Amino acid sequence: MKRFPTGGRPIARRRRRALALVVALALAACHGRDASSRPGAAEKPINVASVIAGCNDLEDCKHQCGEKKPGSCVSAGHFYEFGYGMATDPTRAFGLYEQACDLKSAGGCYNAAVLLEAGKGVERDPARALQLYAKVCEMGSKTSCERARALGGGGPATQD
Repeated sequence: MKRFPTGGRPIARRRRRALALVVALALAACHGRDASSRPGAAEKPINVASVIAGCNDLEDCKHQCGEKKPGSCVSAGHFYEFGYGMATDPTRAFGLYEQACDLKSAGGCYNAAVLLEAGKGVERDPARALQLYAKVCEMGSKTSCERARALGGGGPATQD
């Protein structure tokens, strides 16, 4: 594995590529240009999460989710939650986030917790949201630890 100038810590090539893609898309958006060389690509919004997960569109994400790829489940959930190219459907988004959570995806658990806490697409359930935030907190997410504490769950006193 190649070393990247970050204090000597190795960074996986795939992560560097994903980061480079996100930066390129962000720069293109800031400059009002299309980051793709495909004709007509500017007409179709890009869901960066699905690109990183390796799926091309909603159907591809759902197919890969069915193959137990949690990142694709989360990406499909984003399509439904935020209505990329369709009407929003937070109930379907929640189901996909839950499926990703069952596959041990921190992002899936966190997103499901957010919807539960807000009652968006599902019945508001702060107790279940707290359980999911705590689960993600145990996976190392400082933000989830903070959300768990905000819901009265305490959480680890020190979480980096």
